[in-house]
Amino acid sequence: MNLILDPLTHAPHLKFLIPKSLYFTRPNNTLYPSGHYLSDNFKQFFNFDFLEEEQIIKSSTTFNHLFIILPVLSTEKKHQGDSSEAWIELYNLLYNSLINKVSGKVIVFDNHGGDYEPTKYLSKFNFKYDIIFKRVYSKRNLINYKEKTYTYPFIMDTNNDPMYNLYNKQLIVTNSDKIKKCLWSGSLIDYHEEWDDNNEHGDRRYMLNAILNINPHIVDQKNIPYSLYLTTLSTYKYILDLRGTSRLNKRFYEILSTNTLLLAERLDVIFPFDEEDKFSEECFFSNATEFYNNYLKLENNPELYNKCLENQKYIVKKYFNNNWLWNYINTKII
Repeated sequence: MNLILDPLTHAPHLKFLIPKSLYFTRPNNTLYPSGHYLSDNFKQFFNFDFLEEEQIIKSSTTFNHLFIILPVLSTEKKHQGDSSEAWIELYNLLYNSLINKVSGKVIVFDNHGGDYEPTKYLSKFNFKYDIIFKRVYSKRNLINYKEKTYTYPFIMDTNNDPMYNLYNKQLIVTNSDKIKKCLWSGSLIDYHEEWDDNNEHGDRRYMLNAILNINPHIVDQKNIPYSLYLTTLSTYKYILDLRGTSRLNKRFYEILSTNTLLLAERLDVIFPFDEEDKFSEECFFSNATEFYNNYLKLENNPELYNKCLENQKYIVKKYFNNNWLWNYINTKII
């Protein structure tokens, strides 16, 4: 059996992605009280019992590969504050209690949203690891990534794990006439952080106001209960994805779970697609003017809109599924 170590309950979907796996987690972790799953509704969300998994893990004498889900930058005091020390202690304790049972490789999923080379931040752990899969692995930072670090823009560090729906369920489809506007729903944050001579800066309020100043009638702003969220997204022609604490947001994956077209701030994240496959250029913008020009292009050309939407659905079907993702991971392991 493979063992998934995810004490912060960031990626329950990996239980269904990694074959023959056991999943260890700690819902309600006091180190991370941010709304992640409650113990009593975990089974309701994911249809398996983490307590039963833990009992099997305790009684097992050997595991094949060990997969560690760790938002690496969150273990830096500069980023996380004093709780970072408790995180380090927790991960080291769990690793030490399990590593002697692991016969295969140790694989780290760095699911933090920052764009940095994670190796030096892992030096404070006692991990002996073979591979790092990194959520944000960009073209601008390509020269800095080490040989063992691979791009993996298929995981998040959030609650309501968006990958579970995306990889395990059908697209949420609205067949009736869609609302001919672009929906925005989210926090209007201004985020700035620096490391490795790079920086993350996302000012959602500035970008949204710039778009509204050009034309205030094309964007709907709504606060939506999460139980209705994906269904509501699917009723619109477009969904707006603005950069926040990362250049690769939860909203991005939520949109891909529907048959609504993504309109997002431009990404330089490297997706490991086949050479001829990529998201449509018309779906990305660097400023409000480019957003508006792309919107007009798509609205005035139904054939182009359908082409972009079909391409988005094609990419989701081909790459955003358990089989393709496991093959990608396993290729790197082998």
